[in-house]
Amino acid sequence: MSSIRLRYSGLVNFISRIISVGTGLMFTIVVSRRLSEEAFGTWQFYSSILSYFTIPLCIVNYWLIRDLGRGRTVVKSGVFFNSFLSLILALAFLTVLPVFSSQVFIDMPTACAFVLWIIVIYHTASLEAVSQGTAPQVIGYGIIVFEISKVIIGAILVGYMRLLLLGAVLSVDLALLIQALYYFLKLSKYFRGNFSLEDVQRWFRMSFVPLISAAPSFVTMLDVLVLTFTTGSILPVAYVKVVNLFASAIAFSGALAIGLYPKLLSGGTGRDIESSIDLVLMFLIPMVFGQLVLAEPLLYILREEYGPLYNVLRVSSLCYAIIVFKGIFSMVIQGIERVDEMENLTLKKLAGSYLMKIPLIELMGSISYVAILSLTVKILHDLGSSSVLISLSSISCSLLVNIILTLYYLKVSRNIVRYRFNFYRIFKFLLSGAIMSILLLLFYPESAKSEQIFIVMVSLMPAVLLGIIVYFTILFIIDGELRKSLVATLKSFRIRKND
Repeated sequence: MSSIRLRYSGLVNFISRIISVGTGLMFTIVVSRRLSEEAFGTWQFYSSILSYFTIPLCIVNYWLIRDLGRGRTVVKSGVFFNSFLSLILALAFLTVLPVFSSQVFIDMPTACAFVLWIIVIYHTASLEAVSQGTAPQVIGYGIIVFEISKVIIGAILVGYMRLLLLGAVLSVDLALLIQALYYFLKLSKYFRGNFSLEDVQRWFRMSFVPLISAAPSFVTMLDVLVLTFTTGSILPVAYVKVVNLFASAIAFSGALAIGLYPKLLSGGTGRDIESSIDLVLMFLIPMVFGQLVLAEPLLYILREEYGPLYNVLRVSSLCYAIIVFKGIFSMVIQGIERVDEMENLTLKKLAGSYLMKIPLIELMGSISYVAILSLTVKILHDLGSSSVLISLSSISCSLLVNIILTLYYLKVSRNIVRYRFNFYRIFKFLLSGAIMSILLLLFYPESAKSEQIFIVMVSLMPAVLLGIIVYFTILFIIDGELRKSLVATLKSFRIRKND
């Protein structure tokens, strides 16, 4: 695992996610302009519900990544067992479907498409876990395969055949299937050894670790139920998910640090952390600044009705920026942890490790978020507040909780491993971003606020390109480290290895 290339794997994954912004935007335009706000909200509602049926998946994948990161031959055990689990959970979803459809209706063909999603996601996610523990850059290429497939299939099923919600779900299903096939072809060399029931039993004996690790995200997703059942409307969910389509692009900058976790597992140092943070900040800062300035015209890409959500998008952009660094700091803490290397590992030792402490802290944060959100939404709904204000309150509650957790993880991570922030270089990033923002304000694309998608794109795209060019041109001029790293990166991409 010492052969993992931090910069190479990070850049491949970041570039793939930037490409996915474009392809994802194309897919979202097709879907959002065909689906009503209520249908879009229904799609997001069931997407969140289905996540609960992937809970067993997190058990296997958690230990699969850590075992592979330390050179153990466990691929067949993980992938084949996840395949078996997918069938059980698909049947479980069909069993409880009437409970959900009585509140948010879907027809049977769409329900079957969601069942297919469960089966395919188990296979795709398990192969992605294999890649994360062995060759992180393969994930980046897999994302490109998925996004391109999704756009092509979506254009046919939703745009041409007008299957609407059913077409949108099937597009994701088939794209995931193609992505899984790609992963299998690239990772087949790791399918050594035999299926080991002992590995599976060992993972499930310590299943409480990944379950507690996954619990925060599943608790957080209860916000969908809170927003829907408290307000009696699917619109707040639709609005939160719409702004997150753009804001979540900021989280892609976290992909630049994807190689950090396996690197730390195999003996990485503070220098690796510093390098990852610098790389993430270089791209995160202009993305945040850009969304703060262009929030309103960006939303017009989807539908004119989403334009009033610009302040929700701005708060969501800041929230995702915080989440990126929360993820990095918690990754550092858990990557340095060595308790699971002990041969005679006891529950007491495991419970006292950061493998348990971090998830428990996250769980407390998620419970606090849902509790605060429930109270806030109830008050706002009783006061007759709009769906826009309610969706803004949801993002604001999340931002508050994530700021507190990030500051705590920062303190803990710096106590257990020495690394520093290059504030002089961060200032260069901020200066370049500030100049970019000023120019975007001077050439603000007011004409992009149109219901015509062609007018929106023609008005907005030049401003986006201007921002990108200005930011990196200024940074290239004032930052000598960028010039050196660019040369090193170009050399890295020329290295041919059997990934």
